Amino acid sequence: MCGIMGYVGSRSAPQVLLEGLKRLEYRGYDSAGIALFLDQHFVLKKSEGRLENVERLFQSESKRLEKATCGIGHTRWATHGKPTTQNAHPHQTGHVVLVHNGIIENYLEIKRDLLSRGHRPNSETDSELFGFLVLESMGSGKSLEAAVRESFAKIRGQCSVVVMSEREPGVVVGVRNGSPLVVARDPQGGVFFASDAQPLLPFSQDVIFLDHGDLAIATDQSLRIVDLQSGEVVHRESSHLEWSLEQIDKAGFPHYMLKEIHEQPGALIDTLNGLVDRDGFEPFTLADQPGVALLRQAKELVLVACGTSWHAALLGKYWLESWAKIPVSVDLASEFRYRNPVIRPGTLVVGISQSGETADTLAVLRDMRSRNIPCLGISNVRRSSISRDTDAVFYTSAGPEIGVAATKTFLAQVLTLLVIAGFLSREHKTLSSAELSRLFEDVIRLPHVLAEGLEHDSEMMKKIEETVNQLTLNGDAASAVKGFFFMGRGYSFPIALEGALKLKEIAYDHAEGYAAGELKHGPIAMLDAAMVAVVLAPRDAWREKTGSNLEEVKARGAKVVGVGESADDQLSHLCDFWIPLPVESRKLDPALLPFLLAPVVQLLSYRRAVLKGTDVDKPRNLAKSVTVE
Repeated sequence: MCGIMGYVGSRSAPQVLLEGLKRLEYRGYDSAGIALFLDQHFVLKKSEGRLENVERLFQSESKRLEKATCGIGHTRWATHGKPTTQNAHPHQTGHVVLVHNGIIENYLEIKRDLLSRGHRPNSETDSELFGFLVLESMGSGKSLEAAVRESFAKIRGQCSVVVMSEREPGVVVGVRNGSPLVVARDPQGGVFFASDAQPLLPFSQDVIFLDHGDLAIATDQSLRIVDLQSGEVVHRESSHLEWSLEQIDKAGFPHYMLKEIHEQPGALIDTLNGLVDRDGFEPFTLADQPGVALLRQAKELVLVACGTSWHAALLGKYWLESWAKIPVSVDLASEFRYRNPVIRPGTLVVGISQSGETADTLAVLRDMRSRNIPCLGISNVRRSSISRDTDAVFYTSAGPEIGVAATKTFLAQVLTLLVIAGFLSREHKTLSSAELSRLFEDVIRLPHVLAEGLEHDSEMMKKIEETVNQLTLNGDAASAVKGFFFMGRGYSFPIALEGALKLKEIAYDHAEGYAAGELKHGPIAMLDAAMVAVVLAPRDAWREKTGSNLEEVKARGAKVVGVGESADDQLSHLCDFWIPLPVESRKLDPALLPFLLAPVVQLLSYRRAVLKGTDVDKPRNLAKSVTVE
């Protein structure tokens, strides 16, 4: 995930920015850069690769550049545009320079308008477009602050940006519009900006976490925060942080897993940016790479994976077959490699591995390639082994995931499969242009709906916590229930499997995931008052039948936790506990509801594990990357 660092004050800006960016390296990145204001002009130093490359660019001018006391820096994980020096931040457009995290949803519309007015972007990024908007606004006589406000009114999307202009020396303007942004006053005079608190702590332990819709204007003498829409001054309390390095890495969350659950909207945005061709005008246009040709040639797909990645593959099968009308089989890699599978001509084998190092999945891919069968990989780790054992790789952009239990990497894998399904639907002409456009618009909106649901005071979050607390008897989580059933149909079935796996992984509870239609084929014998049934019943084509299964569970005396639409009075009245999805989910295509169900089952397991006192981030007997059979 990209990192932002900014400073205006009396210190040497290059030292502040480089030190801060080094503390953001844990987030993962593949290019970096710094912009300094010196002698009435900007000096940009940026490079693909590691931060050390940027440092080397300073060496020949270090004595001159260290006099700069104002600047911004960035570490970028390539999403929109390749990891090149040209696409690295900061971006300069005329007298404006900026760094940006997040996504501009309506970038195509903005790009068309800018091109029609004679502007010519130098990079492949959507970030640079914001600089042109600010440039135009200031050209009409507005101040930097007013220009940033006016420009933000023209864009849609969750993002944060820090901007400077040569026309207003010593002024730094930052906006938080979804993606995190933190500011802190320099005890020596001045202001720091950063995408999280960690790089600020060597300079100040009193930081301000900007709220969504805050705009901060800083000079070496002052810090002012205003509302982005109204321009009125707002007051934000500072927080005094006494964190260890590990706590800093967790960004204030008690566990990495919880932090990573909350990072899922950003992981979706970055993964989407990395997959699609943002210069194209058709929905679900994949960025050009070798994997695109493999998909075009495929007549059948075989998806192989293990654990959580297998659940992602099961979910992807629904979209690929329903939308693209292409045959798809899903196999556990550990079984596939030993059953002498029959592979027909035109089959593409797709190996899915979060780490890119999963032993069984890699073994399948090596075997398939030895038979001259084309192979595609999906992974979150660049330069991992999967890149050597496949013909091409689609990389997700979830950023580093520390918790052993996969959360944000799962959703990133699921999104990758959905985008591939959309791409093949367009290639095969199995969905109309109108259907594809509508789906793609919903995909763009999805991270924002999820972010609303994950707000700490949302109804969804409150009900998750209340549910887990009430399932605990006499404060003893271990004896409250003897087991859990997660049930769902259609798109919800793989999420039921994933929910049960998460509970086993981190809370050590007995849990089963079932297709709800299989209830009467054995599992119903297990249900009694000591069992909890988590029934995933969103508004989709399977809701009515899932509701019938819910009633069967209720009749056997099991405790029922229902998950579905907030206004579903019919089903919610049948449940002991009802967890509502975000209200805005009603506007999304039902095929996208798994992206909202997944965080619910993740959080149910997380809360249960916390109550039981297990090691959430490092569960017993498990490893982050399964590199042996």
